[in-house]
Amino acid sequence: MLSWIVCWTRADLERLGDALDEAARRAVVDLDRFMARLDWSQPEIARDALAEVMQGLSVRYGDLAATEAAEWFEAVREGAVGSPMTGVLADGASAVQVERATRWAAGPAFQGDTAVTADRLRATLTRFILTQGKETVSQNVARDPLKPRFARVPPAGGCCAWCLMLAGRGFIYGSLKAAGGDGHRYHDHCRCLIAPLWKGQPERIDGYHPKRYEALYKAARAKVTERGDPADASTIAAEMRRLAPETVTDGVNPAE
Repeated sequence: MLSWIVCWTRADLERLGDALDEAARRAVVDLDRFMARLDWSQPEIARDALAEVMQGLSVRYGDLAATEAAEWFEAVREGAVGSPMTGVLADGASAVQVERATRWAAGPAFQGDTAVTADRLRATLTRFILTQGKETVSQNVARDPLKPRFARVPPAGGCCAWCLMLAGRGFIYGSLKAAGGDGHRYHDHCRCLIAPLWKGQPERIDGYHPKRYEALYKAARAKVTERGDPADASTIAAEMRRLAPETVTDGVNPAE
């Protein structure tokens, strides 16, 4: 009965990642072109102009990323279950979010440091676009009547302790409510992706080792508890950075 179910691969997931990265790359190219012509002699005017451009780029390339993600979901879903489902696009960052982020990013430029402002804007725009693509996948998983589950999967090059902690939960998410706020938090430069899993598929993706991540999480939680510190997610993630600095991209010297 389940003979048509396939195990999709890391390469399938990387195709999604590449598509989202390309949408973000194109957005940053357009942003850089605008910033190259921007006059910061009147910073308030420059900031307001940037807010307008950031809004337009977020919509244009966020929708592109969401479209790529919806089409990817449709393809892997049909390959897994043998029947089609039309994907929908997640909403992007709101106008309020974009304006607030732009105002924050523009702060250093008011003290003459336009380079820091440019870096902040690039990272923020990239995050907005990638997040819209990722949330498109998770929202389509949530609305799928076959009720697949999904996991947060780090990129092949590794991830930070916070993302590793979330990735260690494995394929447990079956709805946006089940995932909660933490499951949908993406920081700047985050390349984690959402991987759906339908009934009958093996819980395996090349390079994804949730049991190892969970073991590190449990060891860190035990250390935190032993010290009598609050065993909240932030404290445990900080301990993970010290326990296995070579495992996470933001590892720290255990002596620090």
